[in-house]
Amino acid sequence: MVKKLNQRGQEAAPFELLVAVIIMGFVLFVGMQAMAQLNREKCYNEINAKLEEMKTKLETVVTERSPQQINFNLSSCFNPRDETIKIKDYSSPAFCAEWCGATRNLCTLMEYYYSGEAGFSYRKCLDISPDTSFPGNANEHCPDRSAEKEELIDFRDEIHQGHYLMVNKTSVTSTFPTICAYRKLS
Repeated sequence: MVKKLNQRGQEAAPFELLVAVIIMGFVLFVGMQAMAQLNREKCYNEINAKLEEMKTKLETVVTERSPQQINFNLSSCFNPRDETIKIKDYSSPAFCAEWCGATRNLCTLMEYYYSGEAGFSYRKCLDISPDTSFPGNANEHCPDRSAEKEELIDFRDEIHQGHYLMVNKTSVTSTFPTICAYRKLS
Protein backbone atom coordinates (compact mmCIF):
# COMPACT_ATOMS: atom_id res chain seq x y z
CA MET A 1 0.00 0.00 0.00
CA VAL A 2 2.83 2.40 0.89
CA LYS A 3 4.53 1.55 -2.37
CA LYS A 4 1.37 2.45 -4.37
CA LEU A 5 1.07 5.85 -2.66
CA ASN A 6 4.72 6.70 -3.40
CA GLN A 7 4.24 5.62 -6.98
CA ARG A 8 1.19 7.88 -7.37
CA GLY A 9 3.13 10.78 -5.81
CA GLN A 10 5.96 10.24 -8.28
CA GLU A 11 3.52 10.11 -11.18
CA ALA A 12 1.79 13.34 -10.08
CA ALA A 13 5.04 15.30 -9.52
CA PRO A 14 5.74 16.08 -13.21
CA PHE A 15 2.15 17.21 -13.71
CA GLU A 16 2.29 19.45 -10.61
CA LEU A 17 5.60 20.89 -11.82
CA LEU A 18 4.10 21.62 -15.24
CA VAL A 19 1.12 23.40 -13.65
CA ALA A 20 3.50 25.44 -11.46
CA VAL A 21 5.61 26.44 -14.48
CA ILE A 22 2.49 27.49 -16.42
CA ILE A 23 1.22 29.55 -13.49
CA MET A 24 4.65 31.16 -13.01
CA GLY A 25 4.82 32.00 -16.73
CA PHE A 26 1.38 33.61 -16.56
CA VAL A 27 2.36 35.64 -13.47
CA LEU A 28 5.55 36.83 -15.21
CA PHE A 29 3.62 37.75 -18.36
CA VAL A 30 1.02 39.76 -16.42
CA GLY A 31 3.78 41.43 -14.38
CA MET A 32 5.69 42.44 -17.52
CA GLN A 33 2.52 43.85 -19.09
CA ALA A 34 1.84 45.89 -15.94
CA MET A 35 5.42 47.23 -15.93
CA ALA A 36 5.17 48.21 -19.61
CA GLN A 37 1.86 50.01 -19.00
CA LEU A 38 3.34 51.81 -15.99
CA ASN A 39 6.33 52.91 -18.08
CA ARG A 40 4.01 54.19 -20.87
CA GLU A 41 1.99 56.19 -18.34
CA LYS A 42 5.20 57.69 -16.96
CA CYS A 43 6.20 58.76 -20.49
CA TYR A 44 2.77 60.28 -21.19
CA ASN A 45 2.96 62.25 -17.94
CA GLU A 46 6.46 63.55 -18.74
CA ILE A 47 5.36 64.75 -22.18
CA ASN A 48 2.22 66.35 -20.77
CA ALA A 49 4.27 68.18 -18.10
CA LYS A 50 6.75 69.53 -20.70
CA LEU A 51 3.91 70.69 -22.96
CA GLU A 52 2.28 72.42 -20.00
CA GLU A 53 5.57 74.14 -19.17
CA MET A 54 5.95 75.35 -22.79
CA LYS A 55 2.33 76.58 -22.74
CA THR A 56 2.95 78.59 -19.57
CA LYS A 57 6.18 80.11 -20.92
CA LEU A 58 4.50 81.08 -24.20
CA GLU A 59 1.58 82.74 -22.44
CA THR A 60 3.97 84.58 -20.13
CA VAL A 61 6.12 85.96 -22.96
CA VAL A 62 3.00 87.13 -24.83
CA THR A 63 1.09 88.67 -21.93
CA GLU A 64 3.85 89.92 -19.62
CA ARG A 65 6.38 90.73 -22.34
CA SER A 66 9.17 89.21 -20.26
CA PRO A 67 11.72 87.02 -22.06
CA GLN A 68 11.44 83.32 -21.25
CA GLN A 69 13.91 80.47 -21.49
CA ILE A 70 12.93 76.83 -21.62
CA ASN A 71 14.77 73.58 -22.09
CA PHE A 72 12.08 71.92 -24.20
CA ASN A 73 13.18 68.29 -24.35
CA LEU A 74 10.41 65.76 -24.20
CA SER A 75 10.60 62.27 -22.77
CA SER A 76 13.23 59.97 -24.22
CA CYS A 77 10.61 57.23 -24.45
CA PHE A 78 9.72 57.91 -28.07
CA ASN A 79 11.64 58.56 -31.26
CA PRO A 80 11.76 62.37 -31.84
CA ARG A 81 11.39 61.77 -35.61
CA ASP A 82 7.88 60.46 -34.90
CA GLU A 83 6.91 63.49 -32.78
CA THR A 84 5.39 66.69 -34.18
CA ILE A 85 4.60 69.79 -32.13
CA LYS A 86 3.14 72.99 -33.56
CA ILE A 87 0.77 75.85 -32.89
CA LYS A 88 -2.46 75.91 -34.84
CA ASP A 89 -5.49 78.22 -34.98
CA TYR A 90 -9.10 77.04 -35.18
CA SER A 91 -12.20 78.99 -36.13
CA SER A 92 -14.91 76.65 -34.87
CA PRO A 93 -16.78 77.93 -31.79
CA ALA A 94 -17.80 74.38 -30.81
CA PHE A 95 -14.21 73.10 -31.15
CA CYS A 96 -12.83 76.09 -29.21
CA ALA A 97 -15.40 75.60 -26.46
CA GLU A 98 -14.48 71.93 -26.18
CA TRP A 99 -10.72 72.54 -25.89
CA CYS A 100 -10.55 75.99 -24.30
CA GLY A 101 -13.66 75.87 -22.14
CA ALA A 102 -14.93 79.22 -23.36
CA THR A 103 -17.09 80.44 -26.19
CA ARG A 104 -14.71 81.89 -28.77
CA ASN A 105 -14.89 82.19 -32.51
CA LEU A 106 -11.11 81.69 -32.77
CA CYS A 107 -8.69 79.79 -30.56
CA THR A 108 -5.04 78.79 -30.64
CA LEU A 109 -3.82 75.35 -29.60
CA MET A 110 -0.42 73.78 -29.16
CA GLU A 111 -0.66 70.29 -30.60
CA TYR A 112 1.56 67.27 -30.03
CA TYR A 113 1.34 64.20 -32.27
CA TYR A 114 3.20 60.94 -31.94
CA SER A 115 2.94 58.84 -35.10
CA GLY A 116 4.78 55.75 -33.86
CA GLU A 117 3.23 52.33 -33.24
CA ALA A 118 1.06 53.50 -30.32
CA GLY A 119 0.15 56.86 -31.87
CA PHE A 120 -1.43 59.46 -29.59
CA SER A 121 -1.79 63.23 -29.31
CA TYR A 122 -2.17 66.07 -26.83
CA ARG A 123 -3.74 69.48 -27.28
CA LYS A 124 -3.18 72.50 -25.05
CA CYS A 125 -5.31 75.62 -25.40
CA LEU A 126 -3.09 78.70 -25.49
CA ASP A 127 -4.39 81.90 -23.97
CA ILE A 128 -2.81 84.05 -26.69
CA SER A 129 -4.17 85.95 -29.66
CA PRO A 130 -4.66 83.85 -32.80
CA ASP A 131 -2.89 86.70 -34.60
CA THR A 132 0.34 86.10 -32.68
CA SER A 133 3.25 86.01 -35.11
CA PHE A 134 6.27 83.69 -34.79
CA PRO A 135 8.69 84.84 -37.53
CA GLY A 136 10.88 82.09 -38.91
CA ASN A 137 13.28 84.47 -40.62
CA ALA A 138 15.19 87.46 -39.31
CA ASN A 139 13.42 90.80 -39.81
CA GLU A 140 13.15 94.23 -38.18
CA HIS A 141 11.42 92.68 -35.15
CA CYS A 142 13.50 89.54 -34.79
CA PRO A 143 17.18 90.15 -35.47
CA ASP A 144 19.50 87.43 -36.72
CA ARG A 145 21.27 85.66 -33.83
CA SER A 146 23.33 83.17 -35.82
CA ALA A 147 26.49 84.67 -34.28
CA GLU A 148 25.14 83.50 -30.89
CA LYS A 149 24.45 80.10 -32.50
CA GLU A 150 20.68 80.55 -32.30
CA GLU A 151 18.09 80.12 -35.04
CA LEU A 152 14.58 81.53 -35.34
CA ILE A 153 11.82 78.93 -35.26
CA ASP A 154 8.29 79.53 -36.52
CA PHE A 155 6.16 77.68 -33.96
CA ARG A 156 3.31 77.47 -36.46
CA ASP A 157 5.46 75.28 -38.71
CA GLU A 158 6.91 73.05 -36.01
CA ILE A 159 8.38 73.33 -32.54
CA HIS A 160 11.62 71.39 -32.41
CA GLN A 161 13.02 70.06 -29.16
CA GLY A 162 15.87 72.07 -27.70
CA HIS A 163 16.79 75.06 -25.56
CA TYR A 164 14.78 78.21 -26.38
CA LEU A 165 14.87 81.90 -25.68
CA MET A 166 11.50 83.52 -26.42
CA VAL A 167 11.32 87.30 -26.66
CA ASN A 168 8.27 89.50 -27.20
CA LYS A 169 9.21 92.00 -29.93
CA THR A 170 5.78 93.53 -30.47
CA SER A 171 6.14 97.09 -31.72
CA VAL A 172 4.25 99.95 -30.12
CA THR A 173 2.11 100.40 -33.24
CA SER A 174 1.37 96.70 -33.75
CA THR A 175 -2.05 95.27 -32.95
CA PHE A 176 -0.85 91.68 -32.49
CA PRO A 177 2.10 90.10 -30.65
CA THR A 178 5.33 89.18 -32.40
CA ILE A 179 7.28 86.47 -30.58
CA CYS A 180 10.87 85.68 -31.56
CA ALA A 181 11.60 82.06 -30.63
CA TYR A 182 15.35 81.39 -30.80
CA ARG A 183 16.53 77.80 -30.54
CA LYS A 184 20.10 77.18 -29.45
CA LEU A 185 22.07 75.24 -32.08
CA SER A 186 24.16 72.34 -30.87
